[in-house]
Amino acid sequence: MKIDNRNDLSGVTTPAATGVTSVDSGDQRTTVGGTGGTSSDSVELSGLAGKISQAVNQDAANRSSAVEQLRTQVGNGTYQADSAAISHGVVNEALASAATAGGSSKR
Repeated sequence: MKIDNRNDLSGVTTPAATGVTSVDSGDQRTTVGGTGGTSSDSVELSGLAGKISQAVNQDAANRSSAVEQLRTQVGNGTYQADSAAISHGVVNEALASAATAGGSSKR
C-alpha cells in the first residue's frame, strides 16, 4: 500500500533568500522580496505574527520565573503545597478522563 503524503516537502529545495528585509513586530506589513527586487515573488507578514512571537516569549519568561521561585522555595524548605487545589485538580482530571472515555459516574 502506498501512502500519498502531500505535506512531505523534504524533496523540495528552496532558493537562497537574498535581499531579505527584517520583519517588524508592529502593525505594519513587511514585504520580503526575492533576488534584488527583480523577482515577482514576495511574502507579507502581518504584525500579528510579531505579536504572537512576543506573547510566546513573554509566556516562556513568566514560566521560567515561576519555576525558579518554586525551585528556591523547595530548596529552602518553605514550599507549602495547596492541598485543596491539588485535590480539585485530581477530581477534575478524573471527571474529564471519564467523560472522554465514555464512562458514566454512577453512585
